[in-house]
Amino acid sequence: MEYSRAPRGLIVDLITPLKDGAIDETGLKNLLAQVLPHAQGLLLAGARNGEGENLKPAMRNQLLKIALETVGASPVSLFLRVTGNTEQQTRENILGLQKQLSQDQPGSALFWVDTPLVYHSNRGLPDYYRDLLSITKMPLVLHNDPEAVHTTRTFKRRNIRTAVLKELTQIEGIEGLIFSGSLERAHHYQRACRSNQHFRIYDGDEKRFLEFPSMGGVVSVGANLAPRAWKKITQSSIGLHAHRENYPDRLQQIWELGDYLKNMVSLYGEAPAKMIKTILSDMGVIETPQMLTSEAVEQEPVRSLKKIMRDFGNYP
Repeated sequence: MEYSRAPRGLIVDLITPLKDGAIDETGLKNLLAQVLPHAQGLLLAGARNGEGENLKPAMRNQLLKIALETVGASPVSLFLRVTGNTEQQTRENILGLQKQLSQDQPGSALFWVDTPLVYHSNRGLPDYYRDLLSITKMPLVLHNDPEAVHTTRTFKRRNIRTAVLKELTQIEGIEGLIFSGSLERAHHYQRACRSNQHFRIYDGDEKRFLEFPSMGGVVSVGANLAPRAWKKITQSSIGLHAHRENYPDRLQQIWELGDYLKNMVSLYGEAPAKMIKTILSDMGVIETPQMLTSEAVEQEPVRSLKKIMRDFGNYP
């Protein structure tokens, strides 16, 4: 079977617009219209920023349906997190989504995103994925996310072992990895994946990407607010569509852009979803900053973030 190849570049970690505890369809379409011209991919139902850990299956299905209708035949790829609390729940999530896809065939590339160590140990992981790929036509992108692996689990490790990842990269249908973790481990993973030139490693840490960019690209929640800026810095960092004219001026512009994005990241900090939703709501992109869980937002960082966005021409 021939699978879609994962793209290089900017993957927007899309927040999930909500209204009255359900998907805000109008807000989602507005947000998609804002980010689509600048992205190579969209991550839907991300564990934290997309609130995927709390989305009910029906809401995840609706999120995919609206995204498919809006993206259409666009070259932008869709990444949807399917991870459940168990192997069985993950399978059920995939089967439920595939049942929907029998009616809504994707016009663009679609990838299932899975964080395996949430419910599975390293042992037997390649065989598990060979079996999982036998029930789906969609390719997989894995997520190494040690913060998502709960300490109550009996598994010994919070990270995919490098030797296991090396074997996973050789399985047809596993097309990439979103990486969260230490810089040292990132280097180990890059070496382990060299034998598969099509395998993409995306940086799940925006701050680290701005300092040590992964050549696959970045998964960015800040791109919900500043998609054009994140597109430019990503393309420059990984060598996509680089321009040589006015080279010294371009370097200065990229430096200023990187500094702007670093300041944004430092302001929305550890809990960006609520702050980003608040600003998008104030901008009129989405109707409410509603979350599936109660989460307070401090007003001073919101005001500071709006100010630097306004100074940079990103806030009306």
